[in-house]
Amino acid sequence: MADYGITEKGFAIKRLDEILEELHSELSEKFGFNTRLDDQSFLNVLITTYGGKIAELWEVAQSSYYAKYPSTAEGVSLDNAVQYGGIRRSPNKYSFYTLHCTGDDGTVVRQGATVATNTAPQRKLAAVAEFEITRDKFNRVSVRVAAPVKGEIYSVSINGVQYSYTSTSDDELNIIQGLCRAVNPDGYKVSVNESDITLDIVDEVVSRSGVMVLSDNLTTSSVTVLADFATVDYGKLIFPNGTVTVMITNISGFDKVENLIIPTYGRIQETDIELRHSYLAKSAIRSTRMIDSICSQLINNVPNVESATGYENNTDDTDEEGRPPHSVEIIVDGGDETAIASIILDKKAAGIQTFGKITVSVATEYGDSVPISFNRPEYVYVWMKVTLDAEQSYLPTNYANLAVDSIVKDALKLQAGDNMLSQTFNDGIYSTVGGVTYIDIKCAATTSKDHIPADNEYTKVNVPITSRQKAVISDTRIEVVYSGHS
Repeated sequence: MADYGITEKGFAIKRLDEILEELHSELSEKFGFNTRLDDQSFLNVLITTYGGKIAELWEVAQSSYYAKYPSTAEGVSLDNAVQYGGIRRSPNKYSFYTLHCTGDDGTVVRQGATVATNTAPQRKLAAVAEFEITRDKFNRVSVRVAAPVKGEIYSVSINGVQYSYTSTSDDELNIIQGLCRAVNPDGYKVSVNESDITLDIVDEVVSRSGVMVLSDNLTTSSVTVLADFATVDYGKLIFPNGTVTVMITNISGFDKVENLIIPTYGRIQETDIELRHSYLAKSAIRSTRMIDSICSQLINNVPNVESATGYENNTDDTDEEGRPPHSVEIIVDGGDETAIASIILDKKAAGIQTFGKITVSVATEYGDSVPISFNRPEYVYVWMKVTLDAEQSYLPTNYANLAVDSIVKDALKLQAGDNMLSQTFNDGIYSTVGGVTYIDIKCAATTSKDHIPADNEYTKVNVPITSRQKAVISDTRIEVVYSGHS
């Protein structure tokens, strides 16, 4: 094996001093005198210049060698290296929100129509495709009387089930109240709005659409439908429920918008470090172990899947987590439910049950369907108070932003079931924020996104996470202060 180049210990580069020594030794032997004696000689200058160019070629060869391996390649070379395993860098992705859009029945909202949050700074979202506000896809609807006539039959059909009422007077409110007593569909709340004289029908499931048919003597006052909007900016943009309310594009008949459904979060393009980490998970796509293979396929092939973890009960008894005998539980954050279920069915072993609260029927090539179950992680929202001790003369003025960005970046590595250990954020802060000598992190945790912890709730250093939970850390829940000690 050669001493330089590709060796059993990897690539060994030949340094400039070694190259010059070899050149001088060979030329001294050929010329019959020591070429090293005069540093200013024409020959020595020539050798040094020529040797420098050879050293550059060795560096190019070394860079070419390391560019072939995911652990050492960078940038485009890393993209090329992971392609050998059929892996791609996760690109920039928008966050997708399904919004409740309210307006006049029949209003068409064009693709690209823009709405925004009521927060500062304001974030904008655009309609993914053209959609219509229509009773044929309603989630909520307000019905009013078009022609109040005594003795008329007023009928409302919801998802194919018809409800009728025969009026006993020509009073609109009386007719609406009679309809309210007659209309009682399962899964819907029906009430009378006396001030507007309307019958309000609201689906108890915020993410479901229904079909409504009205008799000619009834019409709608307003209709709420579900429509997909994408953030204008890339990344995992988190908007609390009820904050997307601002109408930017003025469309007649499109009156109101609101976010009430958990979105599909986007992401910023994977950095080299993130790609190296995900490469290890994605490369398990060819794994012979069932759980690894399922999770890898989900991460690699289902858009917007942020994490996937799995657990197997290979015993003959129900385990302590409630999994039935010979079953798998896959916990997936993000992604389309049907796509997830299809991959689980494709990769699970025959005879193995699936376990979870979400069940999707997947059609097979034989014309039947198989119910596949899985779970979504329960989010544990972590609030952090970070106190920094530092040499004040070295502490940058934007130390708080730097520390927050470092924590959020490291938090992206957390998967469902991973405990949140505050000490794992220390290295990133130390390397990012100059002058820091000590870091103290206190945490509070809640499963309610809207709960804001009081000061006495910051009692945790670490946050334990169960197998069905996932820690969520965002910049809006991190407070960084400088202790003032130098």
